[in-house]
Amino acid sequence: MNKPGNGLLLPRSMSMGRRDFLKRTAAAGFAAALATPALAQNAKIKIPLVSWMWNEPGRGDAWRAILAKFHAEQSDVFIEEAGAPFNEFTNNMLIQSQSGKINGALFHTTPDLVVRLLRGGHLEPLQDIVDKLGIGDKLSAAHDHLRIDGKVHGLDIVTVKFGLLYNSAMFEKAGLGAPASVEEWVETSTALTKSPDQFGIYSPHLMSEPGDFWFILQQWAVMFDGVWADGRKPLVNTAPVIEGLKLFKTMYDKAMPKGTDTATANQMYANGRIGQQLIVSAAVNIWSSSGPDIYPSLRSVVPPGPSGKAITRIHPICVNANASDDEKAAAKSFVEWLYKPENYQELMERCLDVVPPYPEAIRQEYLDKQFWAEGYLAGKAITPLEIMGDYIFFNQEFGNVVMDKFSEVLVADRPVEDAMADAQQELEKASERLFEGFTL
Repeated sequence: MNKPGNGLLLPRSMSMGRRDFLKRTAAAGFAAALATPALAQNAKIKIPLVSWMWNEPGRGDAWRAILAKFHAEQSDVFIEEAGAPFNEFTNNMLIQSQSGKINGALFHTTPDLVVRLLRGGHLEPLQDIVDKLGIGDKLSAAHDHLRIDGKVHGLDIVTVKFGLLYNSAMFEKAGLGAPASVEEWVETSTALTKSPDQFGIYSPHLMSEPGDFWFILQQWAVMFDGVWADGRKPLVNTAPVIEGLKLFKTMYDKAMPKGTDTATANQMYANGRIGQQLIVSAAVNIWSSSGPDIYPSLRSVVPPGPSGKAITRIHPICVNANASDDEKAAAKSFVEWLYKPENYQELMERCLDVVPPYPEAIRQEYLDKQFWAEGYLAGKAITPLEIMGDYIFFNQEFGNVVMDKFSEVLVADRPVEDAMADAQQELEKASERLFEGFTL
């Protein structure tokens, strides 16, 4: 693997308002010790699992339950909680990566982080695990970018997909149906809005929450079959991207609670004051545990743009290539155990996930009961790598430029075309610096 070139820039902190909300609501669970047998506490080797997921209600609890099961079944390896909230996690990992060594033998990653770690030579091959389990030819296509010389270097622990998640009770009360087109979507969102008490839709839009803002803004262009870059060429001034951003601006003007942070919006959603969010399937876990009043009313449709496409993000579990042989062996023993169908099925069901890494990892009986999942399952999957080109290695840096210029559209009514023309120019100049000495 080639090492990162000298032109690699570290992103500024990508704070995640949704995760800040999760952090506050899950503080008690995060501080609690794992309920595991005393024998496991005295295991021969202890391995930290570095992740942001410990902070998430529902998902964090699911992982604790899975670890408790693993510890109850053996006494050689003990997995410990480690990591940071999402707004700190990626930066911490990138800083460690640039120093040449990452702390922790086992860690979770994101779609853009994993390619940077893979390129930096930080990931241990896991092909021996999939070969032993006989699932090598069954893994989802999302694993393809994690392969070097045919060997996979990360295994999915949650795939999240975008959809339009809406409160069906609010829609029924207003006599409205789920939108099937962009025009219906605008009309429905406007009709649901009774400011300042109720709003039709929310999407993050604050520069103080760049993680949430950019994470979801990417989907708005995809609905019109747009991509943000092709290889090393930015495409932010192309018609599909412009159309997606114009739709965002329309929704912002007519149907969003302006200036609202993500944590507040999630609470408003839980209280039935916001009707829709364009958001990933994993967010359902928020309201299954923190919004019990609206959870039974949640439903989803494919993001209502003409493309029918939904960004689908794989989050792999990886073993640190620079850990000691004993640590790597212990970490791999857990990953192998986790990927057995009976264990992975339990993880998916506790997490309310619906996109399996291989077919046997999900039970149809469970999937049939997820009343909110229809739209998420129906969207045409497109990956972050397909929409970001080579800029997937500099996803945060790219997003910072786009958000900075698009904020002028939102707060100063600047034409989208002018703002994205400036963003295109700035990104083209930045590409020379970002890709200096960069080879794939």
